Amino acid sequence: MVRQRGFTLIELLVVISVIGLLIALLLPAVQAAREAARRAHCSNNLKQIALAIGSYHESSGCYPMGYSHQPGYGWGGFGWAAAILPHIDSAPLFHAINFDLAAWTEPNTTACRTFVVSYLCPSDETSTNRHLEREGFLFAMASYVGSFGPGDMDFLTPDDRRGIFSRNSSIRVSMVRDGLSQTFFVGERHNGEFGHSGQTGHFVAETVWAGAIREEPDDDHGHTTLFQTGHTPSSREQDDRDAASRHPGVTSFAFGDGSVRLIKDSIDLRVYRALGTRDGGEVIDSRLD
Repeated sequence: MVRQRGFTLIELLVVISVIGLLIALLLPAVQAAREAARRAHCSNNLKQIALAIGSYHESSGCYPMGYSHQPGYGWGGFGWAAAILPHIDSAPLFHAINFDLAAWTEPNTTACRTFVVSYLCPSDETSTNRHLEREGFLFAMASYVGSFGPGDMDFLTPDDRRGIFSRNSSIRVSMVRDGLSQTFFVGERHNGEFGHSGQTGHFVAETVWAGAIREEPDDDHGHTTLFQTGHTPSSREQDDRDAASRHPGVTSFAFGDGSVRLIKDSIDLRVYRALGTRDGGEVIDSRLD
């Protein structure tokens, strides 16, 4: 009788160790490939958004307002992302909105809590299938915000027109004298905590597609739909009005010409702020590093 020899315990441990080592070596590559795919998906979302904003201009003669506002809030709140819904194949959702009422009213509850896939970055796990709750109403979170520019959108200068979008804005392409390829239109911002201390006491990002969702009667809360170029993307000094992403080291931005570029977190702040203005007259290096 032939005696069959099995594996010894040491041999099994060696095999398991080799398999574990191979997994450890391959896992970073797999994760990098997945992140690259998610980043490409995000860039495609932003490109479609930029093209939709351009299409809106063609049909309306100006870019959509950053968000609508009326003293006393009889109506208002809805912003640029709500306005372009018909241009991203979401016309039924657009027609479900009653723009004669404020976003935070009962008739607009169903529309405002509906998620829009095109407004969600696949790397932004803190926004997908989550809502911002404000005064008993729910608002579907999003990953993208319109460019307000270098000013302070809360309290001080919500009507600042140096960027593309602001309160009750109506910017036309002829007013973008810096050039569409040199002007931010839309950038990324996730929801949730920043992961570092920040400097202003605003430690949690709030981003929704519906518009500027007030928190108090005298506070527009424009940052729920806009970003300002106060700090470089994902900076350690950022607050809830800045751009930020879940992509390691970079944040995606859509420009007025429809292009989408990855901006490094290390971009020079002066260059970054220049990209936030539409008529600043700055000369910007095309490398953006």
